[in-house]
Amino acid sequence: MADLADYAEEAKEKGSWFLLNLTLPVGKMLVWFIRHFPGEAYATIGEIQRQANTKWGVPATDTLYVLRRDLSLGGKLTDEQRETYFALLEPHKSTD
Repeated sequence: MADLADYAEEAKEKGSWFLLNLTLPVGKMLVWFIRHFPGEAYATIGEIQRQANTKWGVPATDTLYVLRRDLSLGGKLTDEQRETYFALLEPHKSTD
C-alpha cells in the first residue's frame, strides 16, 4: 500500500489510476508470494484492492490492472500464469 500511496494523490488529481505504480522490489516480492503462497497472496491482493478503494476511491478493477501490469516486470511468472491468476481476482460487476 505504501508503494501505491506514493502515486495515489497525483493519480487522483489527474483522474488516471493507471499512474499508480509498484517499485520493482515490491513487485518481485509479490511475485514470490504468489508463486509460493497463492492462497495467501489472493487474500492480500483482495485486501490491497479494498484498501485502495477505501482510501483513494480506486476501483478494484483498476487496482488489479496496475498490479497485473507491474508484476509483469517482476519476472518468474509467465504471461499465462499471471493472466490465469489475476482472472480469478476479477471482481464481480456488481462490486465496482
